[in-house]
Amino acid sequence: MRIAYVTDTFLPEVNGVVTSIDAHTRLLAERGHEILIICPKYGDHHDDPPKGITIRRYASFSFVTNKATRIALPSIMSVANQLRKFGPDLVHIHTPLSMGVVGLLAAKSLRLPNVQTYHTYIPDFMQYVELSRLLGIDDLQERIVSSMVMERVFESGSWQRMVRSRAVIEERADEVLDTLLGISDQVAADRPEFTARFAWRYTRMLYNRADQVFTPSATLKRELMRHGVTSPVDHVSNGIDLGLMAVKESYAGTGRVLHAGRLGKEKNVDVLIKAFARIAESQPTASLDIAGDGPAREGLEKLVAHLGLQDRVHFLGFVDRSSLAHMYREYDCFATASTIETQGIVLLEAMAAGLPVVGVRALAIPEIVRTGRDGIVVAPFDVQSLARAIERIIVEEPLRRRFGEACRQDVMQHDLKIVVDEIERLYCYAAACAGS
Repeated sequence: MRIAYVTDTFLPEVNGVVTSIDAHTRLLAERGHEILIICPKYGDHHDDPPKGITIRRYASFSFVTNKATRIALPSIMSVANQLRKFGPDLVHIHTPLSMGVVGLLAAKSLRLPNVQTYHTYIPDFMQYVELSRLLGIDDLQERIVSSMVMERVFESGSWQRMVRSRAVIEERADEVLDTLLGISDQVAADRPEFTARFAWRYTRMLYNRADQVFTPSATLKRELMRHGVTSPVDHVSNGIDLGLMAVKESYAGTGRVLHAGRLGKEKNVDVLIKAFARIAESQPTASLDIAGDGPAREGLEKLVAHLGLQDRVHFLGFVDRSSLAHMYREYDCFATASTIETQGIVLLEAMAAGLPVVGVRALAIPEIVRTGRDGIVVAPFDVQSLARAIERIIVEEPLRRRFGEACRQDVMQHDLKIVVDEIERLYCYAAACAGS
């Protein structure tokens, strides 16, 4: 097959979406499929893709609040031309931002079947990264939600005019956008409620235009269907390459706890640090290592200093996946307080290494980490319960061993080869249905 991938995020950026796209496309190319990846350009980054993969990048810019993430605003015609030249059997869209929307419009214009993956739980994520906060456009979300303007913009030519308005966005000219979108009514209401309403309307607008929707967890599949996504939805794990993981050989206690991932506000690493502060009082040899980087790091380092934990909590910075694959086994447990995990590749990696997991009861974590079998899952933002769960694992060797061995068994279903087998089957089905 010839498959085009469209994404707002790709290498060298590091996150779960990039990891899954990179892993899936490499294995698909090894199996003889031809892949085109359409994504933003990242400075001077040079691509060296393997045989069977072509990468087409578009000029991009970043916001002051998040330099790592790039925003590309290509014209629909340009993306459509790229797709026409490549001649894909289908287009797989991985993100719901500018590239994803343009990719969807381009695919529709060429009457190509499109598959979309719902990687990110948009309502919760928008609580932290609101459209109005990113663009500096006060009340834009509320005004959009109170009208049907998003659907009208999508179906009309207005989105194309927005795509060409990069300078407008960078200058944060809300008056021009108001005129462009035809929004005039004022709405005053609770922001979180309107953020959620906007998020679900936006979700339905995009994903109901898919021929097939993938989600990395059954939990997200249920959420999409419950909130009005009527396109066929299938649960397909992101998967991991189990062969890359170094497996834990000893469960003798080390007192070491690991957290890995992007350091963003939405990951609630501050909750984990506060929980560790309680553990530190009764476990004088315990330590917490935090692997990863992000915009919240400076604030988290200040919190650690305020709690007097500089010698017990260590920020490792960015750690590449190959190094991380050999690090997991050195710890007693993996811990996270994140409430927006749609699956969590780092959770699967930790489990593959035989490392027990402590997490919170939110979205896909209870589905991946079965409490009492693979680790312990507690209520979100409950610092005391999180501390107790982590402490119990680091002091009880039989419990660590039992959890770790169960993790190794349960993660087998997420093997990358099994996942890509399922993706191939669904691709063939989507392409065949579109052609019938």
